[in-house]
Amino acid sequence: MTMFASYSEDSVTWAEDLVNTYNIVRETEKMPDVAALAELLVAHGIRLKEVPSRRDLEAARALRPVLRGAFEAPDEAAAVTLLNGVLADHRALPHYTNHDGKPWHLHVADPEASPVDQYGVNAAMGLLNVITTAGMSRLHVCVGNRCAEVFVDISRNQSRRYCSPQICGNRASAAAHRARRTSGNPAD
Repeated sequence: MTMFASYSEDSVTWAEDLVNTYNIVRETEKMPDVAALAELLVAHGIRLKEVPSRRDLEAARALRPVLRGAFEAPDEAAAVTLLNGVLADHRALPHYTNHDGKPWHLHVADPEASPVDQYGVNAAMGLLNVITTAGMSRLHVCVGNRCAEVFVDISRNQSRRYCSPQICGNRASAAAHRARRTSGNPAD
């Protein structure tokens, strides 16, 4: 059994994926052009009526640090205030729909809003759902060396420290192993 509703799980990955398109430690841009933005939007179910513009790209890039702010917020009140601002700024309009033969379900973005506004509203709602149902302790910034990517910890015991146990976690384990060997304590 999972703790989050399926709607929020999907939209939480939206927040993670957008924030993580820029590595603040390495200053690495992973969304270099409108084609990369279009790919991100389509991957998350945003229907594009036209190719995103340079203005859309700049809006998406401007949204990244705002969403990152929720992961770095000192407390729930600060995170909720920030995310409520995203909802207001990006034209939230909760409504029920039954498109594409699906049963009635909630959408939170104005269907006439720009693709980036739709993305922002869904990402903010996903994070708000996590914060209000599971608490801020679920939002993390990776502690891996030279990483700082964000993630939502959905593990039962809330023990995740790395965005990817296979990458950052393995790097940290290898570094700890090397440190033990050079210090003369090869206990493994």
